Amino acid sequence: MKHSLVLLATTLLTSYAQVLRPEIVPYPQLDLSSFNNQEIGLLGDFDALSQYKYSGASNFTNQNNLTNNLYYTEGDNDRFLTLGEVDGSVSKILPITSDTFLLLGNFSSIGDHNVSAPAMFNITSNNFTSIDSNSSIDGSVTTGLYDSSENVIYLGGDFTFNDTSSAALYNLTSRSLQSTLFEGFDGNSHVNSIIKVGENIIFGGQFNTLGLFDLLSSTSDKSNISVTTDQLVSLKYATFSSSDDNSSPHSLACPVNGQEWSVSGSTAATLDIGLPYTVMPSKVRIYNSANNDSQIQLFRLITAPADSIMNLTYVDPATGEFAYCDAWCPLLDSNSLNDALEDTDAEDRVLPFGDTSLSWNANYQEFGFVNSLDVYSFIFQALQSYGEGISLAGLEIYQSSFPTYANNSLNEPACDYSANYSTTDLNGSWVSSSNGQYLMSTVDVTDGIPDVGVTFYPNITYAGEYSILMYTPGCSTDNTCDYRGIVNVTVYDEITNEIMYTDEIWQTNTDEKYDALIYDHLDNPVRVEMNLMSTVLSGNQEQVVVVADRILTTIYSIDQIISHNGTVSINGIFEYSPSNFTSLDVSNITGSDFVGNTSINLIGASLSDDADIQLAYYHNRIYVGGDFESEYGDNFFAINVDESSSSNSTISANASSLDGGLDGAITDLQVVSNGVLVLGDFENTNNETEIHSLSGDSEDSFSGAAFNNGSWFSFGDVDSTSVANVTLKNNDYWVFDNQTWDAENSTWYSPSSLLAFNVSAAGRSGDNTLFVGALRTSDASGNKGFMLSNSTLAGNITSDALTNSTITSGWFINESLSVFGGDFVTQSGITNLFLKSGNETIGLDIDWDGNTTVSKLFSYGSKLFIGTTGGGFAGDHDFNGVIVYNFYNQTFQSIDSLDGPKVKINEFGYLNRTYLVVGGEFDSAGSQDCSGLCFYNMNETSWTQLIDDFSGTVNTFRFLNNTLVAGGDFKYQNDDLNLFAYDFNSTNQEQPSHFADIDFEVKKMLLVDNTTSGRTIVSGESSISAYDGSSWHSISADLEGSTIEDIQLLDLESSNDMNNGSLFDSDQVLFVSGNLTISKYGYANVAYFNSTAWLPFIITTHERTTATISSIFMNKDQSALYVSGSLTNSTRPSTTSSSTPTSSTTGSEKEKSGKMDRGFIVLVSLASAVGTIGVIGAIGSFFLFKNKKQEYMPLEPRVNEMEMLDTVPPENLLKHV
Repeated sequence: MKHSLVLLATTLLTSYAQVLRPEIVPYPQLDLSSFNNQEIGLLGDFDALSQYKYSGASNFTNQNNLTNNLYYTEGDNDRFLTLGEVDGSVSKILPITSDTFLLLGNFSSIGDHNVSAPAMFNITSNNFTSIDSNSSIDGSVTTGLYDSSENVIYLGGDFTFNDTSSAALYNLTSRSLQSTLFEGFDGNSHVNSIIKVGENIIFGGQFNTLGLFDLLSSTSDKSNISVTTDQLVSLKYATFSSSDDNSSPHSLACPVNGQEWSVSGSTAATLDIGLPYTVMPSKVRIYNSANNDSQIQLFRLITAPADSIMNLTYVDPATGEFAYCDAWCPLLDSNSLNDALEDTDAEDRVLPFGDTSLSWNANYQEFGFVNSLDVYSFIFQALQSYGEGISLAGLEIYQSSFPTYANNSLNEPACDYSANYSTTDLNGSWVSSSNGQYLMSTVDVTDGIPDVGVTFYPNITYAGEYSILMYTPGCSTDNTCDYRGIVNVTVYDEITNEIMYTDEIWQTNTDEKYDALIYDHLDNPVRVEMNLMSTVLSGNQEQVVVVADRILTTIYSIDQIISHNGTVSINGIFEYSPSNFTSLDVSNITGSDFVGNTSINLIGASLSDDADIQLAYYHNRIYVGGDFESEYGDNFFAINVDESSSSNSTISANASSLDGGLDGAITDLQVVSNGVLVLGDFENTNNETEIHSLSGDSEDSFSGAAFNNGSWFSFGDVDSTSVANVTLKNNDYWVFDNQTWDAENSTWYSPSSLLAFNVSAAGRSGDNTLFVGALRTSDASGNKGFMLSNSTLAGNITSDALTNSTITSGWFINESLSVFGGDFVTQSGITNLFLKSGNETIGLDIDWDGNTTVSKLFSYGSKLFIGTTGGGFAGDHDFNGVIVYNFYNQTFQSIDSLDGPKVKINEFGYLNRTYLVVGGEFDSAGSQDCSGLCFYNMNETSWTQLIDDFSGTVNTFRFLNNTLVAGGDFKYQNDDLNLFAYDFNSTNQEQPSHFADIDFEVKKMLLVDNTTSGRTIVSGESSISAYDGSSWHSISADLEGSTIEDIQLLDLESSNDMNNGSLFDSDQVLFVSGNLTISKYGYANVAYFNSTAWLPFIITTHERTTATISSIFMNKDQSALYVSGSLTNSTRPSTTSSSTPTSSTTGSEKEKSGKMDRGFIVLVSLASAVGTIGVIGAIGSFFLFKNKKQEYMPLEPRVNEMEMLDTVPPENLLKHV
């Protein structure tokens, strides 16, 4: 019997402690009492948004474009964590324990960590473990099961491992990958499912025998058979030569990807293999070529130093008996081997031979050495071919006694993926000897004996009888006899750490010697530690030379007690009782079978030949699906089990029909919360049982997918080969290949702005969920504009849906009315601008050009000023850049257009109750040459430039009484500036000196102290600087790579003790919006600066593009920032303009003197009266504002009567009469 206990150096990757225990991001306690409804708004282009509650939250927006990631979540899915992108695919995630998952599939890394399938992830330790880090599994692992009673993981699939097929186990105690005790299944097998019922493990797949076929054979009641093993000789450092120099014989060291030693045009050839050390071979395994024209028919082996032809023996595929050869040994061609394979059983292909066994299969034949001898060179002579050439796919040499070298290079396997090999660890400084085979260490012992030694790990993979010898090189070969010392050698049981041997060994031998360390029965692997113990000479010896060569392990036999009681047949189902295989506890197996004719095994044996089985266990019932015929129903039936009446090794079971089975094969069975999902190629039950439709249609067939909980349910037309069951946001979802079923609501799932996902594999254990795929999740749907209160996401600004849109600007008019603009079309047909009152949205009758958007909004008095990036038609006139809407009479005022290659309005203000101040990007206004900043005389209805020698782009400005402070990129009096101040009451326009220190285009600006000399914060496209009254400070280092759209200062409920007030008050916090990348936290759309650090606040998502927050809507009256005081200086602007007024005057009027006669005085009085009456009427109309739907809503004026009257002075009214 062969089974292995292979020690692996498991790959324990970097802890994810910081990932699984994310930092909770504090939420600032804002004082929003000064805002309307104690709310502020976020405007931009987004479909949904979330509070940034913990580090890593931004991974669940579509900003990161994550598509094949491993995610972790717990509890009610309030937090999701990304463990990394999967390089490859994960096919299944199986819960092992409450905090450990098994990941199956085909992947080579997760995130930045090299971890390959199959792998485990432990949540508590936050570690990945590759359980096959040496790639000793050849094929794919597709299923697994954790057995807590044995603390092992059973693996199944279509693979080979350690000369066994389709099944293996991983021992969590020893952290080693091992063969199953029954050595898997036959060579053409695969395992689809592994379940546990009671204490027994049940395998489902396609197989008809065990790897250790004697377990199924009829024998005496008790027998003691001897199973032996040998190990592969590494050819990594061997030398290869051939009779044909172009034949690449070195490819035989590790034949992969179809490489062969090939000699064309010849039917005979010679291959020489020189070994780096001497071995005593037990057998060779020869892989004939896959090319029929180059397959070898006859060969011989010659070895050195014997220089003679070897006597070999082999299992004759034709008879199943031993045959012998020497000078003319036969190799069968592939066709003959395949024919023989069909005519024989697996047990007929293997015979015990000395301390090993000889076998053959479709790919190779093994030849044993009749005589034991030392060999350091092989000559393989190909004597005859079946075709016109000579090729060899592989040649492997095995030995029963194997060395473990101190020089670890000599232990390395020829193939990097090999797992079964010996290793050593060195402690101290070592160098190679002159022959390169052993190691030497010259040790300074003047201050005592340092820690110098070697630890040997011989590859002991089976329990059995072993001897271990230690070889010590003679001191005469290296002239170190005067310096040799004494070493201590201890043999430990690697699992229990028990000392099995310890003694002193003197290294003063002149010639090579060996010391016997152990001859005993070993249950576990061992390690041999050799350490310098003392010098030989007493006195003043200053140096000791320690040597280390090798240990030699010899395998004598592997004892395994096997009990049989008749022949057992298996077919696609195998019930395995671990308690029957505890061979070292004889009392536990007395009177019972290793493998019995249990009910479950007998049910499998009754199925049609070569049945391909899927298993699922749910509510004391084993569901058996697959591709087969049976008396219980084709392709699907159940086995009812009674665990309560089951013995330690036997399950009480009986089969029952499930509506006669299904009319096609089943490819997958999966247990879900309340039943079993069935996938395959079927349309109906064989008894045509009633089918209920889950999807609400009239489907009366399955179309390859069904759900069974005692009744049958159809999903409709589902084309899927797999399904993943995942719980997200407290909802159960069944994710098929192209569709997802919402099990909670019994409907097909449609992605939403709150939750969108695609899952390829998932597993849940208790509160812990692990899944692979893509995920986007948010707290609330966001309709381009959203209101926030201090503790909650309050709601959307409008319920009128906006698609493919963005809101860029908003303005608070009064407690009942606000206005918003951007680039959008609402569901009700409103374009680019709407007024909001309560839950109602109202549009204005504006005809917009195709690329025109609203960029800025402002209101003053009875007028709404609308800044745009293009033109259109409003009222009865064209516009470009500025629209003026009169709330009194619901009309649009004509205003001359702005011009330039790109017209964009960024800011509005009001100067001296007369001038509309416009800042932006433009070259002229009307006929007035004014670049970036222009003044519109509302009285004269004409443009003027009140600031000479100014040009550029104005992005923002504020009024400090009569001083305009602007930010942008402009020139003033030939000076390049990004900040600019202009006092309309002064003739001296000297700029504050610190303004010149800003070297980037200012987009937004905050005058913290409302002075030009006080604290100031400015932002550019990607940077923020703050002035503390004496110097500037960059505060955006942690925002590298960000795009900044807006900044605002907000009040806190209490002072921040960490804020010393140098940049802004301690009871304030700086908010910024845009597309932000924050060091340590990643992506966000709104963040805040608490004077010491940047913290994320809000993240948004967008279904099709990058989400952004364009501006923070200050939901209160902000007009004081944009309106100047009265001008008192003699330099105040006049109320006339050099521009041609919209309403021109006649020549005679221009000739009138400034003296007013009595008639005009009467007209002035009349005009005053008319103006007063007009104001009263206007107030009434302001309360009754009519919208497009002919409905009226009340509007509260926030201007007093004098402001309204001053808008149209009587003298101007008379001037144009």
